[in-house]
Amino acid sequence: MNDLADKYKIPAEVMAFVRDGFLEVVSEDEAKKTVEFHIPSRRQTHKGCITSWSVVWIHPDFNAEFCDYYYKEPGDLPNFYALKDTTDVGDDLVDELDTVEDLVAWLEEMRDTDS
Repeated sequence: MNDLADKYKIPAEVMAFVRDGFLEVVSEDEAKKTVEFHIPSRRQTHKGCITSWSVVWIHPDFNAEFCDYYYKEPGDLPNFYALKDTTDVGDDLVDELDTVEDLVAWLEEMRDTDS
């Protein structure tokens, strides 16, 4: 796990969610300096639709080069984002995650509502 944190500059407070099993590594793209995490405990099925949650982390030094979203120019948004994905509906970007502190608070809230 420390190797993943070092390789992608993932802060300890985010890695804590990986270590406790709340976040699960789903994919790692070394070429794009990106790791995708899912929140398996938050997956829900309702009326045949599956809703899942994920967090995508881009190494901060390569955000401008590999970001999927930006405001005016690549790299001007955080090097991470969270998505809510519902089958037959698509992805919704989770708003107001502007800092690592925001991401950690959102993950804590997701974990606490899961309990």
